[in-house]
Amino acid sequence: MAHKVLRILALLLAAGTCLAEDAVVAKGTVMKADRSLVSLKAGTVVEVLGRTDKTASVLYKGQTGTVPLASLGGAAAKPAAPKPVIADQPQSFYGNAVKKAEVNAAKHDDSLVKPANEVMDDTPPK
Repeated sequence: MAHKVLRILALLLAAGTCLAEDAVVAKGTVMKADRSLVSLKAGTVVEVLGRTDKTASVLYKGQTGTVPLASLGGAAAKPAAPKPVIADQPQSFYGNAVKKAEVNAAKHDDSLVKPANEVMDDTPPK
């Protein structure tokens, strides 16, 4: 008998987890948990466990709490693949400075070091 009860509970738990959906917090809000408050920033992904007229029961980092329903957006979208980094066209001041230093070092090597080697003929024989 106890074995059947455990099976039914397992089925109910499995069905309950299938009904949960992910949602994105549209605007910053506070999740009211058992004995604590958790601040949720806009863009945070939470798992919606249930809804009422004005609140939603959510799961965030293993903690269950309630948030205002108006603070939730739609279903969570999968994050887009990150754009590849283009090293030839830096987008920051630091990247531009590094690129300029590399170009100047290459010009220096071409104009000063090689002519001195040709004049001095210090290159080892091949």
